[in-house]
Amino acid sequence: MSDVHPHSTADGGILAAHRHLAERLDLGLREDELLQRFADVLRESFPRCLVCLRLLDPQSKLSFVYATGHLRPDGRERFRLVSAGGPGAPPAEQLARFGIETAATYEPLFGEAQEGVDAVVHDGHEIFGTLNLEAPERGCLDAGVREGLPALARQLAVALGGARMRAELDRVDKLLDHADTPIVVLDPERRIRVFNRCLERLTGKPRQDVLGQDFGTLVAPEEQTRVNSAVAAAVRRRPSSNCELRLPRTSGQTLQLSFNFAPVLGPGGEAVDEVIAIGQDLTEVRRLQRQMLHTEKLATIGQLAAGVVHEINNPLTSVSIHADYLAKLMERENRGQQEITFINRIRDAAARILRFTQDLMSFARPAGEEPEQLDLAAVMDQSAAFCEHVIARSGVTLERSYAEAPKVYGVRGQMQQIFINLITNASHAMAGVERERVLTLAVADNGDGRVRAEVRDTGTGIPDEIRDEIFEPFFTTKREGEGTGLGLSIVRNIVDNHQAEIRVTTEVGKGSAFILLFYAV
Repeated sequence: MSDVHPHSTADGGILAAHRHLAERLDLGLREDELLQRFADVLRESFPRCLVCLRLLDPQSKLSFVYATGHLRPDGRERFRLVSAGGPGAPPAEQLARFGIETAATYEPLFGEAQEGVDAVVHDGHEIFGTLNLEAPERGCLDAGVREGLPALARQLAVALGGARMRAELDRVDKLLDHADTPIVVLDPERRIRVFNRCLERLTGKPRQDVLGQDFGTLVAPEEQTRVNSAVAAAVRRRPSSNCELRLPRTSGQTLQLSFNFAPVLGPGGEAVDEVIAIGQDLTEVRRLQRQMLHTEKLATIGQLAAGVVHEINNPLTSVSIHADYLAKLMERENRGQQEITFINRIRDAAARILRFTQDLMSFARPAGEEPEQLDLAAVMDQSAAFCEHVIARSGVTLERSYAEAPKVYGVRGQMQQIFINLITNASHAMAGVERERVLTLAVADNGDGRVRAEVRDTGTGIPDEIRDEIFEPFFTTKREGEGTGLGLSIVRNIVDNHQAEIRVTTEVGKGSAFILLFYAV
């Protein structure tokens, strides 16, 4: 374009630049794409001019420089603009935050430039940077260019503001989506706009199925009024906290969450545009609270049982002593065999009850925590005696396989607790099977300095998908109220405290075996 007069080239360039920018600055472009499009338009519209675009921020003062030529050494950090004091320019205090000063005359940024015009890139609210257009010869930039460049700068600023707002919204959306806490965003009519991954995972409901729905339809029917009140209060700029709601899961279970509802103001900060609800999963907390109450009840029952045992022992001891005396008296008097048999049954029954109550007290309140030498077979027999009612109720046949084995060190009460839990679980696992129900207790020398104790059943077995979870606290496959999920966790804890080892072998439909290895004395 060397045959075109410089004046007409620059003058026509302003109109061409406005037209091209309107065509090319799409709303969906990222900031870097906008800058590239803007630079391309300036190069095409002012082919004989030099362009310098500098983006700023309050912290670093300089974040990006685009130049179509070689800047003078101080060109990158020099912010003295003639247009900074002109009409429509931002206030001086706002310019000062970016280190922009007002100059009386224009000083070119490029070494080969003879004249130039500058503009502040701002949209009326925020400053984005500065724009300089310079010519290698004087007379190229007339009044039309000087008046039109600020409009180009404002056009760029508006586009940059939109791009940054979209980027910030995308960033916030990602933060909400990846937050490890349930978050839902609603419009003032309770319709769901954001349903993050955590909430999607907890409820089991894909977000595409719930977006646009009324949030009240996701909670239990009796709690919809609570949702309506919380959202209505947030719309009136009154946040609500600790609003507990129950959400049905796709699995059929119920999710218990506590939500804090807060208003999100729209542009201008006058009206509430959205309501954000940030939740906390209380399902596990409530289950732990119920478990603690259950544990406290058991402790109370244990204390009551200790008192009952004490009250039973006194008269029962008297019954046992007098029954023994009467049995000996009848034998000396040569009474009939039937009478002697009756009195012996009374004596044996009283002795049996006394042994059981003594064992029960020993289990409930072990005499000290110091380990002692124990015969594992005897400990397993005592534990089985505690579980007689469970074994009988489940229709289980008890078999024993005790081989000669060394004694082990252990705390008697804790060792009994291990086998009581294992025997109880085995009996429950066989309660519903139709084949023969056999519970086997076995003890043997393992041959490596350890004693092997085994509890085998012919129950339902343990599926592979939960085999690694059975020792986790509160994990249970039993129905609500039938198990606490603590038994096997306690077993493993006691085994670990005894420096022992526990192994599990199982086959679905055939049964399971819990094998314990204790170091021999």
